[in-house]
Amino acid sequence: MGWGESHHGRCPGAIAKLIDTTISELALGMDACNTVDVWSKIYRMQLASHGMGYASVMALSGLDLALWDIRGKSLGLPLYRLLGGGSCSIPAYAVGISLGWQEIQTNFWTKLACTFKAVIGHLNCESAIPHCVIFIGSAPFGKRLVRASKLWSMANTGYCLEDVCRVMPAFDDYGVFWLEEPFPAHDYRDYKIASTLGRVPLAAGENHFTRFEYIRLVEDGAVRFAQSDLSKTGGITEVCRIAALCSAWKITLNPHTSATGINMAASIHMLAAADNAVNCVAHRRYLNTVPTGKQ
Repeated sequence: MGWGESHHGRCPGAIAKLIDTTISELALGMDACNTVDVWSKIYRMQLASHGMGYASVMALSGLDLALWDIRGKSLGLPLYRLLGGGSCSIPAYAVGISLGWQEIQTNFWTKLACTFKAVIGHLNCESAIPHCVIFIGSAPFGKRLVRASKLWSMANTGYCLEDVCRVMPAFDDYGVFWLEEPFPAHDYRDYKIASTLGRVPLAAGENHFTRFEYIRLVEDGAVRFAQSDLSKTGGITEVCRIAALCSAWKITLNPHTSATGINMAASIHMLAAADNAVNCVAHRRYLNTVPTGKQ
């Protein structure tokens, strides 16, 4: 038996139904260790012939993670070894999810700052621009942009080009490390334009599905940090291809996780085997699902 995890896509019942019916019907009877053939068949019979269908990709992602788990168990090897990697230290940053303005939970973030080199502070950079949060390391928490050794900003697709024009000078001044996902995934033109508005590079990719959506993101040269989510974009089999594509273009791999410890553990193993790996995100609400100790 293998463990996998599909992103819920805010419709977990629909994703589960896809796995129980369409996806399982296509995969039953195939070699569980032949992840390439299983992925290719589901792509050919479902994604290629009926459109991308993001729910189908998320369902496939969970199956693919489970197949890699079976493969590792059958050979007695951890995932990072199967992928050709080695044991190493993986930098991580802790992320909170802000659904609108929330008061800062000082005690929680202070504790996180003792564990993570970079954590998120819910800061209102500009009252007219919603969904702006800043990664501030161990810097003092407050309701304004502060200087710190490393500042990472995340817009959660809440910006328009005018917003980026307004915040980019301040981000440049404070040495912000990246601006994450300022626009929805399909706004390729805005990403390309925004990448020219300042020195701060853009990060995106958690909502880009399969390598076929990554091709334009990469070729446009707009994004310097790729944030593939193993439970969204096609599983380990597909993220290996995306990592190789990004590596050829000198784009780093920074897996996004917003699921439980299964996804997070797989992401860490993936990073241990990628030559362009940088860091792993650890979402606040799922930190307690990852076992402590050796990881």
